[in-house]
Amino acid sequence: MCEKFEVLGVQLDGYTAKEAMQEAIRYMETEPISTIEILAGTSVIELTETGDLREKIAQMDLLVVGDRTLLELSGVEDRTLLREAETNLFVKMFLRYLKKDRRKVFLLAPGDDKQEILREYLERYYSGIEISGAEIVEDRPGVSDMIVNKINGAEIDCIISVLPSPLQEDFIGENKSVLDARIWVGLGEVIKNIQQKNNKKSRLQDFFVKFKLKSEIKRKEKEQQGQSGSKQ
Repeated sequence: MCEKFEVLGVQLDGYTAKEAMQEAIRYMETEPISTIEILAGTSVIELTETGDLREKIAQMDLLVVGDRTLLELSGVEDRTLLREAETNLFVKMFLRYLKKDRRKVFLLAPGDDKQEILREYLERYYSGIEISGAEIVEDRPGVSDMIVNKINGAEIDCIISVLPSPLQEDFIGENKSVLDARIWVGLGEVIKNIQQKNNKKSRLQDFFVKFKLKSEIKRKEKEQQGQSGSKQ
């Protein structure tokens, strides 16, 4: 039984990457579709500001922290979890698994540029994965139905999303019951973060995320202290 911890009001299981992979493999062998989301980057910022998003994320079958800062600010000291979050080990293990088993995937992105980045990344590092289809998700009537029909017609194993929050959570929340696949994995901006890990822009974004999270945690602590004081 893994230890649970809380990140900005969301209860998470403290799975190692290996334990999370065991869950993912189990999902691949069962029906209906199971949902995995990686918590990192701008989705974390959205999470601090949107209570509705927090509820939607909490409904995912498996939440994997892809941001070391999140763990540190939540009081997690386990070195394995911290290292694996920093290196996005689960994402790499999961993609290697899809490559090894030559699984069929369908890609969802918010624009042509993001879709091309994802496609090139998979083809360069995980060439055994079969990309059976890809679509741009836009916020306009009829788009979701069209995309669901294309996904179901492609007979795929996994949907890989690089949609931003809350579009990512809204799409799967609204369409989960009608999607014919084994796993949905919401990567958000994880692929971009992996590619830019050591550049100046990435370090600046990490600083911003950490600053935002620290501010939010301090605000919540003050609220709790105020509520505790008013009860006395």
